[in-house]
Amino acid sequence: MKITCTHFRLVLIILFCTVFMPHQGYSGNIIDTADYDYWRNLATTSKMFAAMKTSAITIASEGDGETRDVLGANALAYILDPENKSQYINAIKDKFETRIRTIEIGNGAATSSVRSHELFYALLALDVIRYDLDADVLSKYEGWLESKIMALVIGKWDPHGWAMRMLYYKYIGDETKFQEAKKEFDIGLSEHYMPNDGVSPAGNGYCVQRWNSIERTVKNSTPDIMEYMGYHDYYTNPGIVGLKEFMYGYATAPFGRILLYGDSRNTEVQKPWDIEDGNIILSPHIVSAARFSPEAYKYAMWTLREGAGVSKGILKGHLSNYLIMAGTAANNNPIEFNTDDAELAPSRLFENYGALKSRAQSVNGLYLSMLNLKGNIEYHTHYETNAIALAGYGEILMRNAGYDGPNNDATIDGVTATFDFIHSNSEAGNNLMIGGKRHSSKVGDGITEGIVGEGIEYFRGSSSEAIEGTHFRDVVFMQPSNDVNGYYVVMDHVKTDKAEDNVNVVWHPNSAILNTVKNATEYFSEIKIEKGHVGPRLYSENKATLTTFLGTKPASVEVKKTVNQDRSGYAFASDYMYVNYNTLNQQADILTVLFPGDKTHKAGSLTRIVAGDYSGSEITQKEIVDVALTSNGNSVEKYGSETFQGENILYRKASGKLISYFLKGKSFKSGQGNSIGFKSDNSVALSMNCDVDGKGMSGKIISPGTKVTFYAPSISSVKIDGINVPIDVLKTNSVSFSIPEGTFKLELF
Repeated sequence: MKITCTHFRLVLIILFCTVFMPHQGYSGNIIDTADYDYWRNLATTSKMFAAMKTSAITIASEGDGETRDVLGANALAYILDPENKSQYINAIKDKFETRIRTIEIGNGAATSSVRSHELFYALLALDVIRYDLDADVLSKYEGWLESKIMALVIGKWDPHGWAMRMLYYKYIGDETKFQEAKKEFDIGLSEHYMPNDGVSPAGNGYCVQRWNSIERTVKNSTPDIMEYMGYHDYYTNPGIVGLKEFMYGYATAPFGRILLYGDSRNTEVQKPWDIEDGNIILSPHIVSAARFSPEAYKYAMWTLREGAGVSKGILKGHLSNYLIMAGTAANNNPIEFNTDDAELAPSRLFENYGALKSRAQSVNGLYLSMLNLKGNIEYHTHYETNAIALAGYGEILMRNAGYDGPNNDATIDGVTATFDFIHSNSEAGNNLMIGGKRHSSKVGDGITEGIVGEGIEYFRGSSSEAIEGTHFRDVVFMQPSNDVNGYYVVMDHVKTDKAEDNVNVVWHPNSAILNTVKNATEYFSEIKIEKGHVGPRLYSENKATLTTFLGTKPASVEVKKTVNQDRSGYAFASDYMYVNYNTLNQQADILTVLFPGDKTHKAGSLTRIVAGDYSGSEITQKEIVDVALTSNGNSVEKYGSETFQGENILYRKASGKLISYFLKGKSFKSGQGNSIGFKSDNSVALSMNCDVDGKGMSGKIISPGTKVTFYAPSISSVKIDGINVPIDVLKTNSVSFSIPEGTFKLELF
């Protein structure tokens, strides 16, 4: 009996400690009290975490304010400053009584998706103080939260509604419903990125704003909360990792502003950061990108420093911010940020998006991208298969339609862009159409191949579902080099299903006026605010320009008008170019040069070329002469001392000497006698750089698996990806060998 009584007393003591002393090792359902000492220690050893503690206490002392600030700051202060926890508890209780009790949830974005972030901060705060509340008070608060959370919209904007249900079920300890909600949350989340590469089908502006705005905390921070709780499905998810890299490295221009695809409202409001008072970072995601990948982190630091203009930012003292940066005591992997780690993302080929960027680590770098979604579309996706956007010299140079909100028309200076035109007509973007018909699908075949990391870069986008025919849009980028400026060449290869259909190419410079230099040939756009206009939004004093040169002669060019809408007050009526091309045997091969410029970088001298079945342009800058040509690739032709067979050709000479060449095709030869070039049994894509003395070459090749012969003075050996390969035929000034299927680095010497 004595032993039994002792045992009973021990049980009571243990029960008492468990119920009334939660900070002595009690593990909460969401926020684990076992992490408290670790978090407090960080606030004494790290300047960043100490600043967050100071921020939380300061906000808490200011009294009532934004729901997120009151609940987020007081919940964190409660943990980091336990001596004064009673005042933090009272502040949280007051906000529950005055806001959470009265908040109304509707079925619109503003009344459901936006308001859900208040419930997010409330639930975390309640999880922290739940054991300090009387049972009846706790029950009342839980009831308010439950009713509001269950009223959140599901069926559209899925992630916010399911996220809050999921977190609430975790809070109350209902594992079955938690897992059911988690399944739905993960499905909703996956609609916002392409599973293989992370590109957002909703559009660049929608993507960066939703995933970085504090008003969308439920959507963008719940994956971090889940990781914190041990559900490791997010930090290593290829789609979400790719999304982070895409947002900070490729959805934005080198100066940090979005390129407009899909429902992108404007470049001013939709930004990949949420900052107040110049340097106070509200949403943590731009500084927590290291949780996903080193690349995402470096690109985020570039965007923070060069886009937001923040070098020494302070992360606001909210519990969720602290949790994301600190992680758990068990993992002991806190992260900090330093803008000295900034790096501008290089050219990259996603499966659904091509990105060609100049190498300079500069906000004035050149950047052309192209969207081609293979699937996973949604409401915010536009009809923009193979659409192009362009930035350079600190400005947006070429834009797609954007968005002004659901069902909103835009009218400026008597010009109207209807919602249908903006949202659903492919003519509103930098697209190619057939027979004047808008795209019938938002889906393409993706970016099918490409070469980056060379002096001449390239990718191909393929479309067969959006149009009545097939379309290969090839982009070739001549990197700034040889002391001359960079530019882009777009080669469109089209086959129509109907003999009567023509081909229509649409270009939307980010300017009000399209100046005709030579009719049906050359057009010039100044990215500036015209008299009587308020847009476009300018980000530099570089006086950026864009020259659009039609290397292939069109049947006609129409200059039309639309409205480039912008909610932040930069809306303007804008000219755009609608170029019509005839077909031959239901085919068209079209070359367009897009040449960015500014007050210190002038466009080259451009002339049209017709050489047999080929058309294109000669581009001259100082002693540098480039030749860009396109055709169906069926014939061998000659221009000057060069012969070639291919769909796309671009080569550079300096004072008559070959420097580099690119070809999508079967052969290219430059010069007489000891010529430089190559031929292959099957079509390849090839970008090659010649040494100064002309005796060595290096580059990259995309091969279907074929035999090739390279020509250059005195060459005798070949390396593929750094490995010597056997030579099938060795002759004076030429080598023949077999190359397997794939993309390879080539060295010839």
